[in-house]
Amino acid sequence: MIHVIEEWDVLEDYAGEKLGFYQLIENDGSFEIRVQTGQVGFIKDFENQTDELLNRILSFCRRHRYIKVNQTASDEPFFK
Repeated sequence: MIHVIEEWDVLEDYAGEKLGFYQLIENDGSFEIRVQTGQVGFIKDFENQTDELLNRILSFCRRHRYIKVNQTASDEPFFK
């Protein structure tokens, strides 16, 4: 289970050196960012890719070497 929080600063403080994952989803010119570390997650929509908070989040994820997720799949059918 992931506990989704509303404030990015909370996740940034909580993260420490934990492993994390992030996903950037483009949808008709807007962007959704999803970030997870431990059991805490953050989701937010942005109107454009130049938003200051969006770029701060992406910079954080890259600095902390979070793994970028392109898509998800169930465990059992993943390998054929």
